[in-house]
Amino acid sequence: MKTALQKTIARCFGFGLTALMLVFTLACLDRPMKNAQPEPNYFIDIDLPQSLERDVDLLFVIDDSGSMLDEQILLQAQFSALMQKLRAMEGGLPNVHLGVTSTDLGTSPFPITFCEQAGGDGGRLLTGSCVNPTGAPYVVDVEPQACEISKDELGICSAHGCQEANCAHEPSTSLAIDAATGCPRCRNYQGQDLEDVFSCIAGLGTQGCGFEQPLEAMYKALDSASTANSGFVRENAFLAVVFITDEDDCSASNPQLYDNSQTDINSQLGPLTSFRCFEFGIQCDQTGRTLQGLRTNCQPREDAGALLHPVSRYVNFLQQMKDPQMLVVAAIAGPVTNQQVTVGLDEYSQPEVAFSCSTERGGAVPGVRLRALVDAFNQPEDLSWAFSSICSATYTDALQGVADKIIGGLAPQCPPTPFKGCSDPGAQFGLPADGYAGNDQCLPTCRLQDVFQRGTAEESRADLPPCLEVCPQGSCQGNQDPALAYASGHPAKRDSSLPVEACWHINYQERCVSSNFGEIQVSRRADPPPRSFTDMVCVLVPQTELLCTDGRDNDEDGLTDWDDPDCASP
Repeated sequence: MKTALQKTIARCFGFGLTALMLVFTLACLDRPMKNAQPEPNYFIDIDLPQSLERDVDLLFVIDDSGSMLDEQILLQAQFSALMQKLRAMEGGLPNVHLGVTSTDLGTSPFPITFCEQAGGDGGRLLTGSCVNPTGAPYVVDVEPQACEISKDELGICSAHGCQEANCAHEPSTSLAIDAATGCPRCRNYQGQDLEDVFSCIAGLGTQGCGFEQPLEAMYKALDSASTANSGFVRENAFLAVVFITDEDDCSASNPQLYDNSQTDINSQLGPLTSFRCFEFGIQCDQTGRTLQGLRTNCQPREDAGALLHPVSRYVNFLQQMKDPQMLVVAAIAGPVTNQQVTVGLDEYSQPEVAFSCSTERGGAVPGVRLRALVDAFNQPEDLSWAFSSICSATYTDALQGVADKIIGGLAPQCPPTPFKGCSDPGAQFGLPADGYAGNDQCLPTCRLQDVFQRGTAEESRADLPPCLEVCPQGSCQGNQDPALAYASGHPAKRDSSLPVEACWHINYQERCVSSNFGEIQVSRRADPPPRSFTDMVCVLVPQTELLCTDGRDNDEDGLTDWDDPDCASP
């Protein structure tokens, strides 16, 4: 009968590893690498994006109602916090699409002041009277294609062979040279920095509808069925959506919510105020239009009596559109504390939701519905930036948090410690990390599986062989000699002559200091389909000799116990 540990190993790797039983101390870890704690020999299980390139689509949904002038000014002034982070990432600024839409969808067929325009802005990307961008309703700043660019890791270019024709993939752009990096870019703006362009288009003003519908505006802005914003969303791009509003969402599923013939507190809908959005969109333990005081356990309504779209509509929409690993959702809105809301009376003795934060600029009501959407796409530890207060004196933390999440999705995913069986991967590239020759072989204990169209009805899976077991004539299972393997076991990331569809190997990556510069790379004949990931299960070893009396070479550097300088160190 198999032990629990044997079953774990069989489940993780699909083959017998009895000889290694004594060194495995933990089971499969299904968690992000950043949370993995280094211990002597353990499994790590992560998903590596395969179809994601250096493309980022950024959508800002900005409240343009009468109370938002100061907040818009603060956002315009601090947007550079996000851009500075993106420019500083490895390889420099990614390929950016940047768009802005408002929360104004009108209240048709009921005419209400500032809401008279049928459909409002309808989720259309807005540029107002700004001279930039030109040729598209959103900002484009991307690298040219099909031309040689000499660029260092900091994104500084020394030479390039790009011409205007290399911008044909973005029809509205022209070739420009970035003044700071010397790199060629395809842009649809001229004579300004990208921050200046955003500052102009993000200044929506304060004449928008006071019944804000940020979630539905996002839906309409990103919906592929709409042609108004055609080209903004790219299939393999990382998508970031940021909401900025001092009200909660009021995305009406039934326009009757805005019936302006009902204004009496005893009518079916009650006074024509934003309290309707709370009453018909939020449920709490305490109910009643006239009930004042604290309400607890307040959650978005999903029942048949709700007049607002369920938040699940927007969660499902985004999940179908992007794998959550390719998505960041954040909001700068009214704080929500312990799912509580306080109801009081306004100056007309009508019910109103009390501010959950206040400043000299004004205040904001709890964004219960917005918080529910943000919660669906973020870990609890991320909420300090992913759902931040609009009353804050600075939006820098929120904007930098968005940038860090994007960078984390695009940057190399480095293991926290070296691979077992390949503790010095640089040796195979002539770059050994130590002077010992006994650990220069690279035979990592890993299993990889491709997952195509993850999370959709078309999801499929396929096991990947190590490139070391791919010879020029095809599969050579069990081979351990790089001299016999195709491309010495290290093919290029895309190689049309690869004898198999795909294989994996350990690549030398300078940024992966924690793993002695080793990262998993998948080589392929052709680009994978959208929503492609590779599930990687590997065994890692510590960077240092953590156990000095066990008679084993824990860190696989060729030195055991007290012979290893790690043990002599204080």
